[in-house]
Amino acid sequence: MSNLTKSQEELADLLLNTKTTAKVIRRQQKEDGSYYLEESSRPTSPIDFSEDPGEFALKIHEVKPDAPLSPIYVNLRNLPDEVLTKIAQVLSEVHLETPQDFCTGVPKAALVIAKKFSEVAGIPFMDVFEKIGQNTDRKIVIKEGFKPKPDTKLLVIDDVIAHGKSKLEALTAAKKVGFYVNMLVLIDREQGGVEQVEKEGCRVYAAMKLTNILDYYMEKNMITKEQYEKSIEYLSKSKV
Repeated sequence: MSNLTKSQEELADLLLNTKTTAKVIRRQQKEDGSYYLEESSRPTSPIDFSEDPGEFALKIHEVKPDAPLSPIYVNLRNLPDEVLTKIAQVLSEVHLETPQDFCTGVPKAALVIAKKFSEVAGIPFMDVFEKIGQNTDRKIVIKEGFKPKPDTKLLVIDDVIAHGKSKLEALTAAKKVGFYVNMLVLIDREQGGVEQVEKEGCRVYAAMKLTNILDYYMEKNMITKEQYEKSIEYLSKSKV
């Protein structure tokens, strides 16, 4: 059983059936056996499955190019308003143990999600972070001049959590300037990121687990058995 709520099922449908043109990173191999990453664009769904032997390269492949490729990709950028509104609804249904003063998004993908969530949940949005640097040198920092009141509760929103590295960057930066931080993500890829972040003392709320979404798709015959099995196997073997 997928264990999804009705609104989560409606969102899962949209994430599989909505098509946008999105960036896809493929891993290619040189004659000497080494790898390089190649960027291209193709029509994809927010949750999509590999069509090419080189798909999908993720952030981890920037530092570990020989890591196993992911047969499933979650890309929540450039979404139509209908999908963003449903995402915000699903996020707003998550029970938070303590009231939050403000919400923000991890740049850049989650900013538009956090703004829509703010409208639906009634938690004021605050633009806190910026991303500096390029490629493997990029990092997330607090915008200059931010000095919150002591123990201001900040709910940091992101689209997906996998291994947790970028989340820890954002949360550490926010805590350093005095925010009391919790995190809310839409999809947990169940690759160890939640556990990594919670080790550092930050509570992570995840609206949906990727395996539950895959279970739902399989129950409804929306994906093939091969897509399901490859994805489940990959997720189970790629935890940190």
